[in-house]
Amino acid sequence: MVSQEKLLVILAHPDDESFLCGGTIAKISKLGVQITLLCATKGEMGRRMGNPILTTRESLPKLRELELKNACEVLGINDLRYLNLRDKTIEFEDIDLLVERIVKVIREIKPQVIVTFNEKYGGHPDHCAIGRAATLAFSKSGDSDSYPDSVFSAFKAQRLYFVLWHTYYEKWIKESMLKSVTKVNISETLQKKIRALRSHRSQTLAVPELWDNQKPTLPFLTEYEYFIKGNPPYIIEETDLFQTIEM
Repeated sequence: MVSQEKLLVILAHPDDESFLCGGTIAKISKLGVQITLLCATKGEMGRRMGNPILTTRESLPKLRELELKNACEVLGINDLRYLNLRDKTIEFEDIDLLVERIVKVIREIKPQVIVTFNEKYGGHPDHCAIGRAATLAFSKSGDSDSYPDSVFSAFKAQRLYFVLWHTYYEKWIKESMLKSVTKVNISETLQKKIRALRSHRSQTLAVPELWDNQKPTLPFLTEYEYFIKGNPPYIIEETDLFQTIEM
C-alpha cells in the first residue's frame, strides 16, 4: 500500500485559509495530498456582512459556513471540520481541553504536516490562541501518556509550519533566521486563491479591487506564500511543505 500524504490546517475563522495559504493549499491538493481543515469558529462576530449587506448577524454563521464550504471546493480541501468555538473568545477557552480536542484530530487524521498560526505573530487574539493550542497539540499528540485514547493511538506529525502573513514578514526576518522561512511559489494556483477569496463574499465584497480586476495587485496576492518552520530542520532551503517528509 502506498502511504498517503496528509496535511492538517488548523485556523481560527472562515476565510483564514484563503487569505493566508490558499495558493499553497491548492498547489498541494493538485499533487494528491489529502487535506483537512479544522476551523475553530464560524466567524459569527465578523465585522463585515457584505457590501451591499447580504445577511444579518443572526444568519451570518450559516452564510460563512456555506462560503467556507465553497472555498474548500475551489482549493481542493477534502475534509472540513469545526471546533465550534465562539468567535473572538478562543483565548478564554480551557487550553487543556482545547489541546485534547486537537490531539484527537491529529491522531485520527495522522497528517505528516500541520499548518497553523504562530502564537506571537498571529495578528488577532483568536489566531494566537488557536496557534498556541495547535502547537501544544503537535508536541503532545505523539506522547501516549498525554490524553490517552482507547480508539486513536499516539501519532507524531513530522512537520509544523506557521502561516506568515505579509504584514509580519519583515519583522520576522529581522528577528529570526531567513532559513527559518519556507517560501512557496503559488503562481500556478494564484487564480484559485482569488476564486476562493471571492467565495467569501460577505467578507471580500468590501475589497473592490479583488472583484473589479482580473489580476488584482493586493499585498496578500503575490506569487509567494510564506511559512515559519515550527520544528527542525531549519537550515534546509524549502520551497515545499512536504520537502523533508519521510514516507
